[in-house]
Amino acid sequence: MDWSAIQQQKAKREVERQAGGWAIERKKCAADILYWFDRHVWTYDPRLTRERNPDGTRKSPYVPFRLWPKQREILLQIGELVDAGEEGLIEKSRDTGATYLTAGFALHRWLFVPGFKTTFGSRKVDYVDKKDNPDSIFAKLRIMARRQPPELMPEGFNWAQHDNYMRLVNPATGSVISGEGGEDMGRGGRSSLYVVDEAAFVPNADAVEKALSGNTDCVMWVSSVNGMGNLFARKRHSIMKPHQIMRLHWRDDPRKTEEWAAAKQASFSDPTTWASEYDIDYTASVEGICIPALWVESAKRLAAMEPRLKPSNAGVVGLDVGAGKAKSVAIPRKGPIVLPPKVRGHPDTTGTAWWGLETAVETGCDALNFDAPGVGAGVSSTLMHRDDNETAADAERAKRFAHLAVVPVNTGISPSERLWPDGRTSEEMFGNLKAEIWWLCRTALQRTHEHVLWIEGKENGREHPLTDLLALPSGDRESDQLCLQLSLVKWGRNDKGKIVIERKEALAKRGIASPDHADALMLTFVDPPAAPSVAMFLMKRHRS
Repeated sequence: MDWSAIQQQKAKREVERQAGGWAIERKKCAADILYWFDRHVWTYDPRLTRERNPDGTRKSPYVPFRLWPKQREILLQIGELVDAGEEGLIEKSRDTGATYLTAGFALHRWLFVPGFKTTFGSRKVDYVDKKDNPDSIFAKLRIMARRQPPELMPEGFNWAQHDNYMRLVNPATGSVISGEGGEDMGRGGRSSLYVVDEAAFVPNADAVEKALSGNTDCVMWVSSVNGMGNLFARKRHSIMKPHQIMRLHWRDDPRKTEEWAAAKQASFSDPTTWASEYDIDYTASVEGICIPALWVESAKRLAAMEPRLKPSNAGVVGLDVGAGKAKSVAIPRKGPIVLPPKVRGHPDTTGTAWWGLETAVETGCDALNFDAPGVGAGVSSTLMHRDDNETAADAERAKRFAHLAVVPVNTGISPSERLWPDGRTSEEMFGNLKAEIWWLCRTALQRTHEHVLWIEGKENGREHPLTDLLALPSGDRESDQLCLQLSLVKWGRNDKGKIVIERKEALAKRGIASPDHADALMLTFVDPPAAPSVAMFLMKRHRS
């Protein structure tokens, strides 16, 4: 065999070797979207051209997409919702890459899932696709697609033929990414996934939703916030379930610091712009909010900033008892430390009563405060009233909870006899106990915010005793739900000039579901009376 033939064979084997390697790589990418993102997805940031490389040349605006932990979590959650045929919602700060994430998800399905169709919609078609506009959704898709290795692109794909205005076709599998805008959203045929970009700003959103109902089973609503008076806010607060909701806050971006936030916030003449577009505050422009979202954000950061903060030895669990399909929520608080909420979906109040007691014991608390009226009456019956069906086993079981104080709470009654720093009594200030305990929580969170500002050396900062502060949990769905609900409820005054808290009926008119997590936390602020222990109640019942 001559030398040229040997070289040809070697070249052929090298091509086969590389082809086999890319076949393996393709399988890995198809099986794991995070693997694909980490190795083959690029993004575009023109601000990078201001910076220089070590050799003095300017940096390229095209950089590999480095996913943050929260972005990785959201990509997987989108996949779960799409595969289950459920809609989802992403609330976001500006400049957190949410559009790139949804575009990347769509491109991954376009590459590796035959017949998959994603449609992107926005209030204007130019936001979906416009020539030479790198901020349009299809420009982002093309940036990512053009930087894919040729071996991962579809067989037979031709940019001139298969990339058209608001339409990207995979000739090998029939997968499509398409676009729509304005009032035409939802009317362009069926889709596997429909992404509504900046959904809180879409006019006639209810009509768009109606059109989408015949288009797809899975709509992904993506937006920064725009107050409470829109479909996006209603879906977020009263329609969707926690597993359908995703959140991308600027604090999830490891590149952004408190110094960056201060400078950015100072650049806005209207403080509500920062609050809504970056701090994801739905109530930024709503008057009368009892607990500002800014205070809640400070309380979420307190534990990491204040190493002297410690939980108290004693603690109390607030139990909001769910009615019907609503879940019961238990929140333990040990002095200034609020532990992550626990939820129970079973409707039987007997089981809920025992579950509340177990929660108190497991979290090292010595008291359980629960809402007694309404559905809570069933818990009262289990814990405090005689039941002829009780057994000796119940009395024996009660010994485990012998140290607990159990307090039934009716927040509709008169306030306590507390004396406030200005010399007024709670009876003079509040219309009922509910208003008083909400104000106690508000006061603790206000002090927390002032204390955080003091730690940071900022204006209006003030040091407070650690026992007067409140550190809130965050990072899991139930904790995030608690933090969100705290800054949704409004306060006002009754006809006697006393402070009252917005009723659930009024919240519903604003499109806000019952704030069960927040109500559970408020119950921890009820002063414990000289209450007998739960064991005494249960054992008394049995002896009777």
